[in-house]
Amino acid sequence: MSGLSFIVPTEEHAQLLLDWRTRPDIAGQMLSEVPYDVERQKAWLRRCEARDDYVHRILCVDGAPAGHVSITVTDPAWGIATLGVLMGERAGRTGAAPLNFAYMLNHVFYAMGLRKVVNHILGTNSPRLLKGQPLIGYRPVGVLARQVVKGGQEIDLHIFEMLAEDWRATRGRFRIYEDMDGRVWE
Repeated sequence: MSGLSFIVPTEEHAQLLLDWRTRPDIAGQMLSEVPYDVERQKAWLRRCEARDDYVHRILCVDGAPAGHVSITVTDPAWGIATLGVLMGERAGRTGAAPLNFAYMLNHVFYAMGLRKVVNHILGTNSPRLLKGQPLIGYRPVGVLARQVVKGGQEIDLHIFEMLAEDWRATRGRFRIYEDMDGRVWE
């Protein structure tokens, strides 16, 4: 184990998640805007519990919360999902923590049995993040030029996709066979 673990968020995590989700450096990379309202955040967490098209966890590094990860089923009939990753603490951006995608992809393709992941990443994200997607096994689909407007700024939207068989062919390089709930898929 790499010191990573995942816990299901509860209402007790509302303040922590809200602080991360509204921090300018993080909010600027998100497609949605989140108002700073703890009660609204708690209501969102309650709605998440009732959803069958959404799975999310708090990523912990050595037991301490460091980020939030999510899987949203965007098309259940076609077995397609998208991933969301928010690293709220430095520990979530260094060391083994960036390997969170392996646990997430194992969860998508094995625990959930989906067939494809399609991710949308703002062009204002780190160039390392964009360049790293093919190294994980994603195929660049293309760029929607000036697709998103945030704060009056037009931002490119990069699209990447991965099929289940792509992940099966790639995941051995990372040697992580667990999903976000600790189940091993070999």
